[in-house]
Amino acid sequence: MTSTLTDRCRDFSGLAPEADVDAGAMIGLFQRFRPDGRGLKGLYDGLAHDESLHDRLTQLFEAAGDDGKNGGGRDAYFIVRKPPVLDADVAQDHGQHWLKSIKQMAERVGNTALAESLQTLPRIRVLEGMPPKQPKSDRQTFPLLAALKDDAATLTDNVACDNEVVSLMREAYYFTACDWALRDYLLWPTYAEAFGQSDAMSGYFELWRHGVKWRVFHDDMIDLYLPR
Repeated sequence: MTSTLTDRCRDFSGLAPEADVDAGAMIGLFQRFRPDGRGLKGLYDGLAHDESLHDRLTQLFEAAGDDGKNGGGRDAYFIVRKPPVLDADVAQDHGQHWLKSIKQMAERVGNTALAESLQTLPRIRVLEGMPPKQPKSDRQTFPLLAALKDDAATLTDNVACDNEVVSLMREAYYFTACDWALRDYLLWPTYAEAFGQSDAMSGYFELWRHGVKWRVFHDDMIDLYLPR
């Protein structure tokens, strides 16, 4: 195993020895190692937080499982197709933890607009079944949706920017599921000290691995949809 993360990424990606390795080149890296991710063993060895980063990567693969589709083909993203059952009260607790964490993160980085929008935490309603689609126009209608889709997604943008793991893996983690909150959970060991929170995103990850989807159709409430 070569000594730097950049060299390891080049090896795992199958890039030529002289090829540039940047965040864009890493998009799709984790999909190459479905379903179990075992081929990524040693990716973070010797780096700060290596055990925690490896543990979270293992959790990602375990939650999504096999990427084969019924009838053939492969999932392009990490999709939880066989989620474990989650109690509605527990789902609500996870949702509250996530929202409280975002508020604290916003306060930490001085995003007063986002922190104030969550000063009174939204109510959480737990439903079952397939969630309705969220029209893009709803971002103008419901400021809460814009706060979570846009503002909260950027809270870690300029944190630990000199960290090699973040600079190389941020995009790759995002495109595992096109999900900023999942990305930040997987990278949280690199952010924990800066935000003063040991694990801000664990509530969200628990929702994700149980197949829960969230929607905003009121400006003071979030709907969590449990799969049937």
